[in-house]
Amino acid sequence: MSGQKGRVLVYGGGLIGGAAARTLSEAGKSVTVITKAPSLQNSPPIDWRFGDLSSERPDELMAGCKAVIYAAGSLSPASLAPSISQLLASQVIPVVELAEQAARLRIPNFVFISSGGTVYGQTDVVPTREDVQTAPINAYGMIKVQTEQALMEVSRRSGMRIIILRVSNPYGPGQQGTRRLGFIAAAIEAASRGEPLTIWGDGRSTRDFVYLADVAHAVRLAASYKGDSDIFNIGAGSETSLLQICDLVSRIGGVPIEVRHQDARSVDVRRSALDIKKAAHFLDWHPKTTLEAGIASTIGHS
Repeated sequence: MSGQKGRVLVYGGGLIGGAAARTLSEAGKSVTVITKAPSLQNSPPIDWRFGDLSSERPDELMAGCKAVIYAAGSLSPASLAPSISQLLASQVIPVVELAEQAARLRIPNFVFISSGGTVYGQTDVVPTREDVQTAPINAYGMIKVQTEQALMEVSRRSGMRIIILRVSNPYGPGQQGTRRLGFIAAAIEAASRGEPLTIWGDGRSTRDFVYLADVAHAVRLAASYKGDSDIFNIGAGSETSLLQICDLVSRIGGVPIEVRHQDARSVDVRRSALDIKKAAHFLDWHPKTTLEAGIASTIGHS
């Protein structure tokens, strides 16, 4: 296509992958998405393809690309692992193999979407910098850390630029509250249906909620980043409790939320907020959407 500034391949068309693909396309990139989320395949000129690493030929798709973005994954922080060996085989090895193929094809940038909400575990350093030692307390965070480390080794051996984005707690239009993968989406869904919302623990645990469009912008910047391989926190830079989110959703949406408490889960961290100064300095990235504006926009699209 004339006027476009390079091809980008995105693996994963879910919340982050889909938003990033649309942002990249709007920026003039030629984008191909490999996804298992067919409901999102309705926004040309993006080339949406239903499948995964096993159903497509990565070498053919990556040829000539300026960046490969890996935003796929089937785990959540509360997922129960069948076995650690199976998790490593199904979640880590395919990503590393893809990165090695990209390196052989001399792809300039490989972007991996990691988790800023789980890799640091129960740290007392809040907001948390990228140089704080990772100590995940669930399988999801462990898989992200293992993948990060393996990808950095690929970078050291091949010279390919690896950019890891540790995204905190993304939310925004398109997130499905019924899947319970995002607390804000779950709160909005509960309010709209007039159903109680379950919170594990007393609700005072905090998260760093970052608006989806801001995350997508960070991915676009990472795809064209020219610096050394590196890890960047992507979040709002502040912590908000789950009870505060319920109050905001109720006030902005004009509908009260009935909260029901259950025992706290061992897989949930108590506090989470990311230090985002590094992304501001090296990527020139800053979150632009306030929590209130983001929740209002999400409610408006629900």
